[in-house]
Amino acid sequence: MELGVMVSIYEETDIPAAFWYATEAGFHRGQVTSFIHGITAEEVRQMGIAARNAGFQVDAVGCYINPLRLDDASLHGVDGLDWRTLAENMGMMNGCRRIVSWSGTHGKTLTAPNLLNAEEETFNSLYSALSGLREQVRGLPVQILVEPFIAHVLDSAAACVRLAQRFPGGDVQVVLDAPNLLTARGFTAQKALVPDVVARMAPAVGLVHLKDFALDGSGERVFSAPGGGALDFGMQLRAISQFLPEVPVVIENVTTTDQMRAARTFVQGILSDIGL
Repeated sequence: MELGVMVSIYEETDIPAAFWYATEAGFHRGQVTSFIHGITAEEVRQMGIAARNAGFQVDAVGCYINPLRLDDASLHGVDGLDWRTLAENMGMMNGCRRIVSWSGTHGKTLTAPNLLNAEEETFNSLYSALSGLREQVRGLPVQILVEPFIAHVLDSAAACVRLAQRFPGGDVQVVLDAPNLLTARGFTAQKALVPDVVARMAPAVGLVHLKDFALDGSGERVFSAPGGGALDFGMQLRAISQFLPEVPVVIENVTTTDQMRAARTFVQGILSDIGL
């Protein structure tokens, strides 16, 4: 299993340095996530050049818009226009074809629950929104990936599979990010079910994210780099290897070279322990 890492690009980011930091930590592939509002094709080209010069293969591009509110940049500072610019030009990043966004929410914030997210009408609205995004890039080699979250429209393995089945051509799939689907209540029991989540979601998955999950002193969810929480990575990695052997795997929730290196060492240690 070749591991990738998340490289985040902001307005103030030294783009070449961002890729060199990743390669210094031992990574040579992964997801590049842009938080640049009003991004231009030239900026995408600069990312592609920087990745190539660093010997970094871009498996996916992240643009974390809310598909249900394409004009709203409140979640991460990016909107539907940024998504389109990236989707139309990300081929300059070694031919990358995957672009990742959230799976949609009516909530005011990323984590805020909203009862409307559970409505059938909202699911159909998400399908329509993703169909519209697909139409924007018709003719281009683009695969749209949406990342589920427990407070969003795609809040379970079943919802993820159901959405992907609405796009039988495989041009719209989901990201497997198991901690996103765990809740604080019943966490101990749920974390043991992660391999089953992997197995059920596998037909719909186009990218895997790895991060850790725990509860803080007040019982709230805390996400961290692999090794910083309470998940059983042995079980999860076995399931990923079995059901998703060809899908790129990206470590996230790391920013510095030291954090990237530590997470890679942890995951590689688990892989070695279980014979993968």
